[in-house]
Amino acid sequence: MASIGIIGAGVSGLVTAKTFLEGNHHVSVLEKTSGIGGVWKRDHCYFGASTQTTRDEYAFSDYPMPASFPEWPSGEQILSYLRNYATHFGLSQHIRFNTEVIEMKYLDNIWSVEVFDRKKSKNATLLFDFVIICTGTFNVPYIPAFEGMQEFIDHGGKVLHTTDVSDASLVENKSVVVVGFAKSATDVATLVTDHAKDCTLIYRKARWKVPRYFANIINLKYLLLSRYSEIFITPPHKSGNKNQFRLPKRLFAWLQWRMVELLLKKQFRLKSCNMIPEDPIETQINCALGVAHPDFYPKIRKGQIKAIQTEIDRFNGSHIELKNGSTIKPDLIIFGTGFLRRLPFLEEKNRNIIFNEETGFQLYRNIIHPDIPQLAFVGFNTSFVTSLTSEIASHWVLRLVNGNLQLPSKDKIKEEILTMSAWQQHRNHVTSTHDGTCIAPLNLQYLDKLMKDMGLPRKVSKLPLYDFIRPVSPKDYYKLLKYYKKNVTG
Repeated sequence: MASIGIIGAGVSGLVTAKTFLEGNHHVSVLEKTSGIGGVWKRDHCYFGASTQTTRDEYAFSDYPMPASFPEWPSGEQILSYLRNYATHFGLSQHIRFNTEVIEMKYLDNIWSVEVFDRKKSKNATLLFDFVIICTGTFNVPYIPAFEGMQEFIDHGGKVLHTTDVSDASLVENKSVVVVGFAKSATDVATLVTDHAKDCTLIYRKARWKVPRYFANIINLKYLLLSRYSEIFITPPHKSGNKNQFRLPKRLFAWLQWRMVELLLKKQFRLKSCNMIPEDPIETQINCALGVAHPDFYPKIRKGQIKAIQTEIDRFNGSHIELKNGSTIKPDLIIFGTGFLRRLPFLEEKNRNIIFNEETGFQLYRNIIHPDIPQLAFVGFNTSFVTSLTSEIASHWVLRLVNGNLQLPSKDKIKEEILTMSAWQQHRNHVTSTHDGTCIAPLNLQYLDKLMKDMGLPRKVSKLPLYDFIRPVSPKDYYKLLKYYKKNVTG
């Protein structure tokens, strides 16, 4: 039995705790806040938020969401689901709330973790055989700095991140500016129009978004969460023995993407919104791809959201000056400008091994680095089915800790890290998702790799065509993991 330290009690931390408790290890989850939920906590989630992924596909393999939940559950429902999950599997007693990790050092084959107990206002040192970081990449909101911003605040203006807008009362009867075009920015712009005096969306570049139902008929899960959807993406490891099929496949993929673009232009009426993206949609089929709020484009057309394609130049007193020469006087500015990638509790030498600004996270299978022993990451595999990829990753790590995972040599692992890093940077050249964690849209291929590493089957169905077109199913992985769970302590 090993002593396992898990940092973070969000989606990934909870499922990792459950996995290791089932593996008969001693588990301590270190959570710096007073509750579970991670990005779904009420104080970290904008009001009216919902999942991008459908209900059954966002669930854990052995704990389905209630059938009463809608197809796209709300943030409140997901938080309720996670709380019930923790209660059902007895996880809460293993969580140390209000415990912030300050520093981690690897000494004499053990991790020494210094923590600060926020309730008792004192430090303590904990020792672990293995540490798993489950904080994810959405835990440090990023607000860019502009000249004159403090002066704007001094004049009574407010500056928030989308994660700060947890209650509609914050925007009630205010003149609001939202900055960005990612899902959180366009969602918040859509939601605040029902409460604010007026709303302006400032965005640098229009990006492709997808609807919940393509052509108002086909659920997006069939087109984004199936093996069929992955054949149109160039994988990181190209097959060298099928050159004769490469050109026809490229042509078919090109035609497919052009058809999707035409469909989206028509369905969203992008021309009348003046929001037709410049870049081909296939360059954005990654973690930057957002699911459009059903009311976003209609509110753009109706003028309820005033959309301006430009950037903020500077703040000037109670005004903001834009690069297109115009000036706005808002009461409140909400930035949907993403998150910083920070691991402040790791020693600098380890931070530099794992992450740099140019290439992002450098992790094998998005989980480990061979130069840092007894440390793993779960939840740094950003996808359209993060709950499932984190669950399978936690089993991968458990097998590693138990000595039941055969890894390649260090050189082979580093070579694979470089290959994946180059592939991700090439795919994301027109977007800002350069953190090295994005495995979308090859969600199933990523899961296949983890299952193959563990020596487990990758499919339940024996009907190839059915398996090819149906969406990913967490329930399948419950069946596939059964053998592993029986032998997990062996």
